[in-house]
Amino acid sequence: MIIVSKEELVAFKKLDLLYKANLLKEQLEKLERKHDCSLEQFITLVNDSDEDYQLWDDLIEWEACQSAFAEVSSLVERINAEDIEVR
Repeated sequence: MIIVSKEELVAFKKLDLLYKANLLKEQLEKLERKHDCSLEQFITLVNDSDEDYQLWDDLIEWEACQSAFAEVSSLVERINAEDIEVR
């Protein structure tokens, strides 16, 4: 039998979320470098351009990464605030 404390579970979950946040942040930074602009600027660029499917693909990926990063960051904040329930 392996015994795991609540603190160990919380620490593991936090490390997992920080890892995911780091991967998402790297992807966001990669897209910013690729297009040399922020997401908001890129949305304007895509909306003002002709149908460029590569730009639309990047926009979809960028928005998905941004959304996932916000969600993961929120979970980390909740862990830091000790808003935790172990079931």
